[in-house]
Amino acid sequence: MKRLLIFLIAVVAVTLGVTATSQHPAEHRFRVQVAVTADENIKGLITSYINRELRSLRDVEIVDKDPRWLLAVVAMEVSTKGGYKPGVALSTVVLEKFDNSYLKSLMRETYEKDWVVLLTSNLYAVPNHWLRVGSHDDLRSICDGIVADFDTNHLEESRRLLRRLKL
Repeated sequence: MKRLLIFLIAVVAVTLGVTATSQHPAEHRFRVQVAVTADENIKGLITSYINRELRSLRDVEIVDKDPRWLLAVVAMEVSTKGGYKPGVALSTVVLEKFDNSYLKSLMRETYEKDWVVLLTSNLYAVPNHWLRVGSHDDLRSICDGIVADFDTNHLEESRRLLRRLKL
C-alpha cells in the first residue's frame, strides 16, 4: 500500500510538472557570436571574459553560426617608443543581422525572391562602436563593461519589445 501511494504521488508530481512547463514556452534566447582579433597573449583572456559575462545574462546563447548579434573586438597592447606596454586598447563593433524574413514574405515565388534573399542574407547594421583603453589589470573590467553596455543598449531594448509583443 505504501509503495502504491508513493507511486501515485510521483505520477501526480510528474504530471503537474509536465503541465506547468508545457504552459510556459521556452524563454527567448539571443544568439550572439563573439569574434576577437588580438595577439595570442591577450586574445584568450578577452574571449573568456566576454563569453563568461554573456553567459551570466542567461538569455544569451553564444554561437559560431547564424548569430543575431556579432560582437567584433579588435584588441592590441599599447606600447611606448621604448617598448614599454602600459595597457591595452579594445575596439568593439556591435553588428546586428538584418532580418529579411519580412521581405521574403512579400516577394512572389519567382526568381525575384531568390535575388532578394541573396542580396539581403548577409547584411548587418552597425548600431554601436566603443573604444576602451586601460591597463592590463583592467582587462577584465573592460570586457565586463563591453558586455554591460551591449546588454543595456541592445538586448534590453529587444527584451522590452518582446515583452510588449507577448502582452
